[in-house]
Amino acid sequence: MGPYRVRTASTLLRSESIRGRHGRRRSVYLGNPAGLVLHFANDRTLYHMGDTDIFGDMALIEELYKPNIGMVPIGDRLTMGGALAALARRRYFNFDKVILCHYGSFPIIDQTAEKFIEGLKGSSTEVVVPKIGETISV
Repeated sequence: MGPYRVRTASTLLRSESIRGRHGRRRSVYLGNPAGLVLHFANDRTLYHMGDTDIFGDMALIEELYKPNIGMVPIGDRLTMGGALAALARRRYFNFDKVILCHYGSFPIIDQTAEKFIEGLKGSSTEVVVPKIGETISV
């Protein structure tokens, strides 16, 4: 896709922390989940939702930046689940292509994209379901 420039960042007002392992009893602050809008030289715009949940200002991101490509988290523990992510896509975005992320990488999160794909039945959006470690082109 070539060089890009950052257009904006989106945040969701919640924070993440985890309990330490191996005898550590303190919580470790992980920061706020955030998304990012990237605009590429070929007039393509990508919105990476990061670890965000669904939120109403997604409509504003669509209105202002009109992203063609969405990187959508579907893991259902630290992010949206597949069904909720499909609702976010249907309600707020007109992506030509969706690249799914944040799923299948460790046991407590959803392992497949089935719920998202089911939630987008009848949509013209192309859904890319990459394998862990796979390189894809947009």
